[in-house]
Amino acid sequence: YSFCTLLAMAQCNGSYDTASLDSSNASSIYARSNATPSRSLNARRLRMAADNDVQFLANRLAKLKLEEYKAHKEIDRTRKKTTDILGNRSDLENTNTVKKVMKEQVDYNKRKEAALIALNKEKRAKAIWISKQKLLMDKKDSVCSLRKQKEINECRIHIFKEEERDRHVKQRETIRNMHILSKLRREKEAEEKTERVREVFEAKIAKEEAERERKERLATQLVTQEAQLIYRLKRMHKEKQQAIRDLASAVDVVNPRDPAEGTATTLA
Repeated sequence: YSFCTLLAMAQCNGSYDTASLDSSNASSIYARSNATPSRSLNARRLRMAADNDVQFLANRLAKLKLEEYKAHKEIDRTRKKTTDILGNRSDLENTNTVKKVMKEQVDYNKRKEAALIALNKEKRAKAIWISKQKLLMDKKDSVCSLRKQKEINECRIHIFKEEERDRHVKQRETIRNMHILSKLRREKEAEEKTERVREVFEAKIAKEEAERERKERLATQLVTQEAQLIYRLKRMHKEKQQAIRDLASAVDVVNPRDPAEGTATTLA
């Protein structure tokens, strides 16, 4: 705004100064009175430039504060994400530790059962070898029972493994679902925050546009008023020059004397 206003002032002042130089017969009193509008225009121009500088600095300060607020929010979000990742890593390590302990327990039970089975077989073999014919049928029954017991144990182990695998699958699925829900929640919060920031920014832009239009209208009105005032001053100056010339002509017509006296009367 200040640049357009200063340009208009410079043009008007230039035209007005040219007209003032052409009118070399104007009195010194009129020249001194003509300097007052120039000082007023100078003061108004400086005040408008200062207002524009203050408004520009205030807008820049608000923009820098907004950037600082965004940076703080980004740092907080990054720290929260880091905390969540560390917590998830700790939970995963605990889960792996539990799995490892359970696997070692299962292996120990299997080895123990295998040792017990081997010991039972050895005891039964010794008893069979001792009793031979007498315990032949018992041996067959024992063998059959051992086979059945082994199958039952294998079935139990298989069932236990299946249950363990299903439980691990469910745990992994639960953890995956929790991660997905957490990610969706963070995305939703980020979208809501972006929407709020966009609405605030658009409202601020609308307000700035309205203020700019108002300042432009005011500057246009002031420039128009200034041009009209300069035009009236020029016209009054011409009318004054014409009145002086008419007065000189009237004096020459009323007092037709010699040229020296006419010149002295005109100068008087």
